[in-house]
Amino acid sequence: MIREQRHNRILELISQEKLVSIHELAGRLDVSYMTISRDLEELEAKGSLRRIRGGAMLIKNEVDLASPPFLLFNPQLDPHHLQKAAIGRYAARHLVQDGDYITLEAGSTASSMMQFLHQSNLTILTNGLLASILAAPNVHNLTLMCSGGILIDTGAFIGPQAEDFFSKFRVKKAFFGARGLTEKDGFTDPTPLYTRLKNAMRQNTENAIMLLDSSKFGIRSLVQVMTLNEVDIIVTDAGAPPDIVTALKGRGIDIRIVDE
Repeated sequence: MIREQRHNRILELISQEKLVSIHELAGRLDVSYMTISRDLEELEAKGSLRRIRGGAMLIKNEVDLASPPFLLFNPQLDPHHLQKAAIGRYAARHLVQDGDYITLEAGSTASSMMQFLHQSNLTILTNGLLASILAAPNVHNLTLMCSGGILIDTGAFIGPQAEDFFSKFRVKKAFFGARGLTEKDGFTDPTPLYTRLKNAMRQNTENAIMLLDSSKFGIRSLVQVMTLNEVDIIVTDAGAPPDIVTALKGRGIDIRIVDE
């Protein structure tokens, strides 16, 4: 395959997937990692895509996350962005169906689902500023409801107004994130005020789904936000520690391992 054909195929794949890894491209095109790296560098110079650590992502219709006030959400500043995007893509494609009512908590991994949601007749509830922004180009295909409340520096709305909002609605699935996960402490976060809000979300969903990249495993944060028994599915990446994964599976927990 000549270079121009590879470039066209790379752009086609990124247009379909929104984000692809060098490993995936090299496998699909049957070329070396170095060849793909050079191709991505050339395509980025033309403004056709944006390179990120370990891969590339679509830039067409992309929110400029590198500009204020979204600096905190710049994916290039997050060393785990590729894993989070892979987890979000899996959750969007395999755990959401047409006509679902779902909650997306404001974490970066749950928010990453938004760009991969192409189901019809979705209703999405969120307390996330980023998730709301990412939904904007697709509002003609879905119903988006944002909680409002007190906006904190992570881009999440919290407080009594947000808690009251989520206490009024019943959804099929709720997608959460957390700062840490241990077998003893369950899911933990550094913000006590977030506990009541996540509890309101959890109480009013049929299925609680936790989206955690592997860096969160074995980490204990300040306050427990959910026990292991309160979560129906955990989605993580292939870097999750095997001993913790085995222990959780031994307790009957449904864990989905996603490749980048």
